Amino acid sequence: MNGSQKRLILLTLLITGLLYFIANFQRISVPGAIFDLLEQELSVSAPYIAAFGAIFMYVYAVGQLITGVLVDRYGGLRVISCGGIIFGLGCLIFPLSSYLPLMYLSRALMGFGCSMFYLSFVKELKIIYSDKNYGIALSVMFFVGYLGGIIANAPFVALMKYMSWREILIIISVVILIALAVFYILLAKINLPDIKNEVTFKVDSFIRVLRKKHNRNLFSFACCNFGISYVIQTIIGKKFLEDYCQFPVSKAAFFLSIMAIVAAIFNIVNASVCKLCHNHRVLFLKGAAIVTFLCMTALFIMLYYDIRSALAGIIFFIIAGNASISSLLIPVIQQSNTEDVSVTAVSIMNFCFFMMVGFLGTLTGFLLNIFEPQRINGVLVYGRESYLLLFGTFLLLSVFELYKALKLSNQY
Repeated sequence: MNGSQKRLILLTLLITGLLYFIANFQRISVPGAIFDLLEQELSVSAPYIAAFGAIFMYVYAVGQLITGVLVDRYGGLRVISCGGIIFGLGCLIFPLSSYLPLMYLSRALMGFGCSMFYLSFVKELKIIYSDKNYGIALSVMFFVGYLGGIIANAPFVALMKYMSWREILIIISVVILIALAVFYILLAKINLPDIKNEVTFKVDSFIRVLRKKHNRNLFSFACCNFGISYVIQTIIGKKFLEDYCQFPVSKAAFFLSIMAIVAAIFNIVNASVCKLCHNHRVLFLKGAAIVTFLCMTALFIMLYYDIRSALAGIIFFIIAGNASISSLLIPVIQQSNTEDVSVTAVSIMNFCFFMMVGFLGTLTGFLLNIFEPQRINGVLVYGRESYLLLFGTFLLLSVFELYKALKLSNQY
């Protein structure tokens, strides 16, 4: 590959980075940052609002299983070009509609389009960076994604003092369209690799990955660890701090933005500390499971004894840092699987991640609604019993996570 082509690909990846940033913003900001606003505008209860997050996650999860094959067959840049259109369309429809089914459809489009970015990005970075620099490039990619999560809370809420959430999301949609136009201009100048028609969806690859007990334990642990953290960050964390801890909206949003910052930093911190400890990655994963259990126990105790303080937000920070272990999980997968199925294994792990977030998002909406909420100043406020039930469920899930982590083989 000559220097000119490499520069063009780098430029397209910079634009992909912008799309990935916005994708993470969309994934976290709705419904998390505007949960109450959506409840008021649409006149619906928690299950319907939580569904905005859950639908995105379900479709994103299923998309991960498809995208791996598409990337190997058509190349990352072609897949990004297709995903960008779908994602942009979903982003544009959502703020322009108040019809619930159409808004759900727009979230599904966003989820499917966004699912095409991650593995495509990973694939293209692998092509243009050497093994020596590939890990750093991945860390930067993850960091860019987390930045979207940071902007999705406190800065997003602060901006809503000057314009509505719909106007902000429409502006973002216009930015996406401009970015895509530039992407297609650059793409036309790149010598894309030939389409590999021999690459097809093979059930055998999935069977080979799932047949391995270590993989099943790893996926079970990882999806619980990530799912609990991400459902707090994207769906219920801000609402919980407002309802139970009685934080004002801006303070709750600030805490969730800090949670995203912690998640961004600790993907690098966890990998660096693990390297200093001779890359005993599985021991770190087991430690992460213990931390999740302790955090859920602490939150449950706070709710049980009706302790309302900022300590809950501090615990959220610990949960976020503790769940930022993708930089450890991917090498473990690559070591424990043969090269021909390692991409499939990563796609299955991502599927488990976001399917769990979708499931927990749906469950969150229904669990909150078991006990009748109060309507205060037009806002539905869920009580201590609702959150005790919710975080009690998360505590049980953390026990399962710990059980699966302890069954992981220490050889990796």
